[in-house]
Amino acid sequence: MRRNLGETMLEEAPNVVTEDGLRGLLAKGYLAEVVCKETGEKRHNSWYGSWIVRAIGPDGRDEKLLVTSRSYLKVREFKTVVGLVSFLYDIGMRTAHIPLEQGGRVTHALSGAVSEA
Repeated sequence: MRRNLGETMLEEAPNVVTEDGLRGLLAKGYLAEVVCKETGEKRHNSWYGSWIVRAIGPDGRDEKLLVTSRSYLKVREFKTVVGLVSFLYDIGMRTAHIPLEQGGRVTHALSGAVSEA
Protein backbone atom coordinates (compact mmCIF):
# COMPACT_ATOMS: atom_id res chain seq x y z
CA MET A 1 0.00 0.00 0.00
CA ARG A 2 1.39 3.36 -1.01
CA ARG A 3 1.29 6.12 1.62
CA ASN A 4 1.15 9.79 0.79
CA LEU A 5 3.90 12.17 1.82
CA GLY A 6 1.74 13.73 4.57
CA GLU A 7 1.22 10.39 6.32
CA THR A 8 4.92 9.68 6.15
CA MET A 9 5.77 13.12 7.53
CA LEU A 10 3.34 12.69 10.44
CA GLU A 11 4.92 9.34 11.30
CA GLU A 12 8.33 10.97 11.22
CA ALA A 13 7.04 13.90 13.32
CA PRO A 14 4.97 12.15 16.00
CA ASN A 15 4.68 15.26 18.15
CA VAL A 16 2.30 17.04 15.78
CA VAL A 17 -1.42 16.72 15.14
CA THR A 18 -3.88 18.07 12.58
CA GLU A 19 -7.29 19.53 13.46
CA ASP A 20 -9.07 16.22 12.81
CA GLY A 21 -6.47 14.39 14.87
CA LEU A 22 -6.93 16.89 17.69
CA ARG A 23 -10.66 16.21 17.77
CA GLY A 24 -9.95 12.50 18.15
CA LEU A 25 -7.44 13.10 20.94
CA LEU A 26 -9.86 15.38 22.81
CA ALA A 27 -12.45 12.60 22.72
CA LYS A 28 -9.84 10.35 24.38
CA GLY A 29 -9.30 12.76 27.27
CA TYR A 30 -6.53 14.99 25.94
CA LEU A 31 -6.61 18.71 26.74
CA ALA A 32 -6.23 21.57 24.27
CA GLU A 33 -3.61 23.98 25.56
CA VAL A 34 -3.62 27.53 24.22
CA VAL A 35 -0.18 29.16 24.37
CA CYS A 36 0.33 32.89 23.86
CA LYS A 37 3.44 33.34 21.70
CA GLU A 38 3.11 37.12 21.27
CA THR A 39 1.39 39.43 23.77
CA GLY A 40 -2.09 40.42 22.65
CA GLU A 41 -2.76 43.98 21.60
CA LYS A 42 -6.15 45.64 21.35
CA ARG A 43 -6.68 47.54 18.11
CA HIS A 44 -10.07 49.19 17.90
CA ASN A 45 -12.53 46.43 18.86
CA SER A 46 -10.28 43.43 18.16
CA TRP A 47 -7.37 41.69 19.86
CA TYR A 48 -4.31 40.72 17.82
CA GLY A 49 -1.32 38.62 18.85
CA SER A 50 -0.02 35.12 18.25
CA TRP A 51 -1.40 31.93 19.77
CA ILE A 52 -0.77 28.26 19.12
CA VAL A 53 -2.62 25.16 20.32
CA ARG A 54 -1.14 21.95 21.67
CA ALA A 55 -2.76 18.64 22.61
CA ILE A 56 -1.72 17.50 26.09
CA GLY A 57 -2.21 13.85 27.06
CA PRO A 58 -4.20 12.81 30.12
CA ASP A 59 -0.95 11.98 31.92
CA GLY A 60 0.49 15.40 31.03
CA ARG A 61 3.50 13.88 29.28
CA ASP A 62 2.31 13.38 25.70
CA GLU A 63 2.32 16.71 23.84
CA LYS A 64 1.43 17.34 20.21
CA LEU A 65 1.60 20.65 18.39
CA LEU A 66 -1.29 21.60 16.10
CA VAL A 67 -0.20 21.89 12.46
CA THR A 68 -2.07 23.19 9.43
CA SER A 69 -2.35 20.02 7.36
CA ARG A 70 -1.00 16.56 6.68
CA SER A 71 0.78 17.67 3.54
CA TYR A 72 2.44 20.79 4.94
CA LEU A 73 3.66 20.55 8.53
CA LYS A 74 3.45 24.23 9.49
CA VAL A 75 2.44 25.21 13.03
CA ARG A 76 -1.12 26.51 13.02
CA GLU A 77 -0.95 30.03 14.36
CA PHE A 78 -3.90 32.21 15.33
CA LYS A 79 -3.41 35.96 14.93
CA THR A 80 -6.73 37.16 16.41
CA VAL A 81 -8.76 36.24 19.47
CA VAL A 82 -11.85 35.93 17.27
CA GLY A 83 -10.11 33.34 15.07
CA LEU A 84 -8.89 31.40 18.10
CA VAL A 85 -12.31 31.41 19.80
CA SER A 86 -13.97 30.28 16.57
CA PHE A 87 -11.46 27.43 16.29
CA LEU A 88 -12.01 26.34 19.91
CA TYR A 89 -15.77 26.35 19.37
CA ASP A 90 -15.41 24.31 16.18
CA ILE A 91 -13.43 21.61 18.00
CA GLY A 92 -16.07 21.31 20.73
CA MET A 93 -15.17 23.83 23.41
CA ARG A 94 -18.04 25.83 24.82
CA THR A 95 -15.90 28.20 26.86
CA ALA A 96 -12.73 29.99 25.86
CA HIS A 97 -10.09 31.40 28.16
CA ILE A 98 -7.35 33.20 26.25
CA PRO A 99 -3.98 34.15 27.76
CA LEU A 100 -3.12 37.65 26.55
CA GLU A 101 0.51 37.85 27.70
CA GLN A 102 3.45 36.12 26.03
CA GLY A 103 4.17 32.79 27.70
CA GLY A 104 0.68 32.45 29.16
CA ARG A 105 -0.92 29.00 28.91
CA VAL A 106 -4.45 27.77 29.49
CA THR A 107 -5.83 24.27 29.02
CA HIS A 108 -9.35 23.49 27.82
CA ALA A 109 -11.24 20.22 28.18
CA LEU A 110 -14.27 19.15 26.17
CA SER A 111 -16.41 19.51 29.29
CA GLY A 112 -15.67 23.24 29.11
CA ALA A 113 -13.34 23.34 32.13
CA VAL A 114 -10.24 25.53 31.84
CA SER A 115 -7.13 25.79 33.98
CA GLU A 116 -4.20 28.18 33.88
CA ALA A 117 -0.72 26.69 33.84
